[in-house]
Amino acid sequence: MRYAQNIGAPPAIMIGSIRLEGRALLAPMSGISDLAMRRIARRFGAALVFSEMVAAETFLQGDTEAAVRAEGEGLAPHAVQVVGCEARALAETARRVVDAGAVLVDINMGCPARRVSGALAGAALMRDLDNAERLIATVVEAVSVPVTVKMRLGWEEHP
Repeated sequence: MRYAQNIGAPPAIMIGSIRLEGRALLAPMSGISDLAMRRIARRFGAALVFSEMVAAETFLQGDTEAAVRAEGEGLAPHAVQVVGCEARALAETARRVVDAGAVLVDINMGCPARRVSGALAGAALMRDLDNAERLIATVVEAVSVPVTVKMRLGWEEHP
């Protein structure tokens, strides 16, 4: 009888130990998923909202704009996407955003923008899988929340 009561009810999405009540998520999008957009998305039922990508090195330098991107006050649950090419900086940024309330950290391995991939971060990590593996492992070890990766299918030299 219990099964019959749940017919038609969508199953909860689980990411590690995080149970999301709802099936819509707001993806991390640079210039789009700012704090205001994340608040609107949560108000309209998004089960989880992601920040814009937060550059680890810039965040650790105390950049105000980077801090605002990582902000999640009033957005439980929220996730923060980090980008960078240095393992210690990514791990420290991950620790700080989790301490501030993020329930999930996402590593950006998908951004093709020249300013990101030119710094050997984002999609450029697809060309150096050994470094990417080190970055992911270091971030996973640094935090107790789930860590995900936004990535592309691969790197193409001549699109």
